[in-house]
Amino acid sequence: MKDFKYERKRSLSRAEAADQLSALAAALRAGGEAELPWGGGVLNLRIPDDLRGEVELSVEDGEVELEVELKWPIAGEGKSTAKKTTAKKTAAKKATAKKATEKKSTAKKAAAKKATAKKAASKKATAEKDTVKKAVAKKTVARKASAGKDTVKKATAKPAKSAKPAKPAKAPTGPAKVPVKPGKAVKPAKSGKAPAKRS
Repeated sequence: MKDFKYERKRSLSRAEAADQLSALAAALRAGGEAELPWGGGVLNLRIPDDLRGEVELSVEDGEVELEVELKWPIAGEGKSTAKKTTAKKTAAKKATAKKATEKKSTAKKAAAKKATAKKAASKKATAEKDTVKKAVAKKTVARKASAGKDTVKKATAKPAKSAKPAKPAKAPTGPAKVPVKPGKAVKPAKSGKAPAKRS
């Protein structure tokens, strides 16, 4: 249901139509409160800075119809609605900006975490390599030390006593002794020397 409607239909000359449109154009240009002479009366309107317009042209049943339609909100509602619309747009822009900032922040945090994890992994790997190197170095030092001790032991050890050369066996001067078996007569051994002659 409409709050208010004024409508008047009548025949106009081209000049009268132009005068009405000129008066309307002047009121629109001035804005604010406007008094328009219209069809033998006066229309009082408040015209805001922003309007919605529509122009419609139709040809039907041998007639041309031209409608010029202008719309704007009522005084109190217009400002309130405009403020609400502006506030909504501002809030939407802020929310979008906030989401974008949060995404960037989240991405930065994730990148920082990755970088920290890489650094930690690198440090751990380096520490493990250092530990292995130290262990190898210790083993090498221990081997060298052990080899050095063995060398020192060998160098300081007393030389082994050399076996005395065996004395050459003396040739027997007398007859060889042969073991005697019981019950057998022993024959005197022949000596390489001739028996001494008695004189």
